[in-house]
Amino acid sequence: MDKKTAEVRDSDQVRKGVRQTSSHILDMTGLKGKVTKPGPLPLPCDSYEPEGQVIQMRHNWSIYDLPFEELEKGYATLRTAFTKNGWKIVSDGPDTSKAKTPTMVADSPDGEHSADVRLMDNRKAKDPTSVLAVTVVSGCFQPS
Repeated sequence: MDKKTAEVRDSDQVRKGVRQTSSHILDMTGLKGKVTKPGPLPLPCDSYEPEGQVIQMRHNWSIYDLPFEELEKGYATLRTAFTKNGWKIVSDGPDTSKAKTPTMVADSPDGEHSADVRLMDNRKAKDPTSVLAVTVVSGCFQPS
């Protein structure tokens, strides 16, 4: 199988773009809960040359400390906001887990980022904290 090549980009600029996209998604939800703090981190991309030197930025974060019904409303609001803001929703429905977690995957209008959004209903779990979990990723690139 032929390996792809990736564009050379500045890691700090890509990290900044992923952080800004995450912030924009948070704004689009309309939610005012607590948000986890970790920032974007680099992860390796497979199937690229030069092997081991191509990465993507990935930012996992969650909104929590809100009633599940508010998180559910934010999830629905985000679906509408994605469309209004030019995002393309590429999948929308329950995942394959036993919980059938509502999951939406969308690509940004410029094609630079993708977002995976999951509405985690933990009301019946030992830790009943439900969350709206978001992962924003950049495309694969070779750091300059």
